[in-house]
Amino acid sequence: MRSVKLLFVFLLPLLSLGQNELSQCDSLMIKRQFDAAAECFEGLYSKNPVGPAYEKLLEAYLVLEDTGRVFKLARKQSKGYGQSKPVYYVDYWHFSRTLNRRGPDFSVLENLTRSNPFSVRSSAQQLEKYNYVTEAIALYLIAEAAQPNVRTAFQRGQLHAQLGQYEAQYEAYILAARQNSGYLNSIKMRIAQNLSDDPNGVHNSAVKKVLYTAVKKESDPLVEQLLLFVLRQEGSFDRAFTFMRSKYDGAASIQPFLQLMREAREADADKLAVEIGQFLLNQKTALQQQRGTNSVLLELGKCYEKTQNHEALFALAAAYPSGTCEACFEWELYRAQFLFAQISTLEDSLQHLLTFETTLEQLRERYPRTFQRGRTHLQQGEANLRMGYFDDALMEFARAEALLEDSDEGDVARLQKAMCAFYGGDIPWAKTQLEVLLQSTSKSIANDALENALMISANSVEDTLMEGLQLIREPMLLEAQGKTAAAIEKYKALKNILIVHELYDDVCLKLGKLYLDSAQWEAALAEFMLVQKAAGEGMWKEDALFYAAKCRFELGLSEAQVALEGYLLSYPAGLYFDQARTMYRTLAL
Repeated sequence: MRSVKLLFVFLLPLLSLGQNELSQCDSLMIKRQFDAAAECFEGLYSKNPVGPAYEKLLEAYLVLEDTGRVFKLARKQSKGYGQSKPVYYVDYWHFSRTLNRRGPDFSVLENLTRSNPFSVRSSAQQLEKYNYVTEAIALYLIAEAAQPNVRTAFQRGQLHAQLGQYEAQYEAYILAARQNSGYLNSIKMRIAQNLSDDPNGVHNSAVKKVLYTAVKKESDPLVEQLLLFVLRQEGSFDRAFTFMRSKYDGAASIQPFLQLMREAREADADKLAVEIGQFLLNQKTALQQQRGTNSVLLELGKCYEKTQNHEALFALAAAYPSGTCEACFEWELYRAQFLFAQISTLEDSLQHLLTFETTLEQLRERYPRTFQRGRTHLQQGEANLRMGYFDDALMEFARAEALLEDSDEGDVARLQKAMCAFYGGDIPWAKTQLEVLLQSTSKSIANDALENALMISANSVEDTLMEGLQLIREPMLLEAQGKTAAAIEKYKALKNILIVHELYDDVCLKLGKLYLDSAQWEAALAEFMLVQKAAGEGMWKEDALFYAAKCRFELGLSEAQVALEGYLLSYPAGLYFDQARTMYRTLAL
């Protein structure tokens, strides 16, 4: 028996060899080896005829091209054990067809499946192996009709997909999800992979037709969930909102609407996002019961801010002033921050600051939680920094750091505290703090803030007087205070001064990003090209490559696609990979 096992282990790799590889070997020696293997498998088969030995013996006969023994073995196996395991009849039926021998009719398999529906999986898998996909689907349908609890709709849907029968595929998926909710996530994943950005695509049209038909027949929350998933995946947010609004009874959860509103805003469907927000504000009872006013106002405010509809945002702030709704901390903080940012003249700046500080003090009284208080101190520090009160800002950031502790906002407070010291002129202390912070900071800090921290901490020891940092901190402060035009002029002047300094690429990068924010694409592209030349293999290489590609994309240049390909191939796990892929797919359509 030990020799049989050794021979089996030795010959097992040979059984997987293709015909081309076999021809390269000494055919006589290989044939003798397989003859010996077949004898070993015959011995194992005689002891356990329904185990793996049957499959290996059949495979050995196939490799030896001994069709006679292949057919006899399949016939013997099906007649001996086919009634209990119909999968053996699949082999017998297949070889009788391919070898032009008399064999069973396919109706035998159909009848065996009716009598034993739970055996259909192995039979269908074997049929699929022999490329009888249509026949495998037929067996699945017979089994499902005979025994609904067999639950093979998911496997049948995959076979329909192989034949291009997409409507039948998604009908099977719906049935599978109804039979077993555990399939739902897998079904969503497969649908998402099949959908395209074109609402009229093959898969898009097929799945929507099936889902709309199912919705018309009866109200089924699972089908409605899948339909909304499909509409959101393909970007048809307007249709999704129309469908959700038609089904809303005033008592259901508003969270799906909020999620759709966020997705629409992120997809630049701002008009629709505003429409959803206004619809939700009219559901006063549901908002009050579910405490959703805060989230709706916050999302609506972000929509207005994104589209620079300040008039609508002022109206929203007036309609929902501080203290008018319960548990609206996020909205009230956002509202106060927006109103403070609308400073028109320097004469009004101090009064705006005092009003802002008073509002934050009121928020601390009404929302006494530690984290909420820390958020207010963080915003107050930002306001003081913007007005140039570095000492006051430093104190507020220190208070925020103590209250926010090790949270993401706490990391922001620590970073801002170090940057505040940098703007105030204490560069050595700020540099030391930033070097420590960068080793343990979270990934939630904005890229721009991290870039500033990296630039300062990476300043070489050769510049012991830190003259470059002393020069660049002035336009950086102007940028932090929102004085974009003045910052651009300062950066442009610094380019000539620091042309041979290691901070030259930092100046070009910052200037390019300011041009980018103001949609001056050609000027931004010129700066990013300079960064690519100056940075070499430095830390801004990825940023320069991506932003230069983005400028070409926005300008509609023919080389945009090549530039995006270059970034995607160079940085498959880069910071901007998702954005670059989205732009590249847009060009590919």
